[in-house]
Amino acid sequence: MQTAIRWALYILGIEILFLVALAVHHFSLVPPLAASCILLAANPKGVFAQPRTVLVAYILVGHLGLFQYVFFGNNLFGLMAMTILAVSLMAAVSSIHPPAIAMLFLLARAAHPFQEYLFMVLFVVAMVGFHYAAQWWLSQLYPSAQANPRGVTESKLTAYSTYLATAENQ
Repeated sequence: MQTAIRWALYILGIEILFLVALAVHHFSLVPPLAASCILLAANPKGVFAQPRTVLVAYILVGHLGLFQYVFFGNNLFGLMAMTILAVSLMAAVSSIHPPAIAMLFLLARAAHPFQEYLFMVLFVVAMVGFHYAAQWWLSQLYPSAQANPRGVTESKLTAYSTYLATAENQ
């Protein structure tokens, strides 16, 4: 039941994204961001679905897309070079998120790439905020589904874990 509710929440999030993008006439942003929503819904604890990874990857690729638009225009060599550079930089900063690569191609074809980039950043920040809100709501709805994040039990308390527990409470 928890999985069904999580999927329903993220489908609602995709629909909200679709309607807002349609209202502001930036419909081309929907496919990569919807794919990111699916990754967040399918495996919220996965490597490709960490909120930090999503945010950093989109901002990094967005900057590279603007750089590519300004210096190379819309040509095959520029797109190839920026794709290789984007994948390399995402791997270097441990923020690989495959749907973000589509932003290079969207910004290369955009009539107003800087405006497209700003809307992309707003949508990604909203999507990550929606992810945190959905995870919080699910944790309130199903509190027993959460595991102990450190795995520290009451019978195995050490001086260091006691220190961590008191440091967290302050």
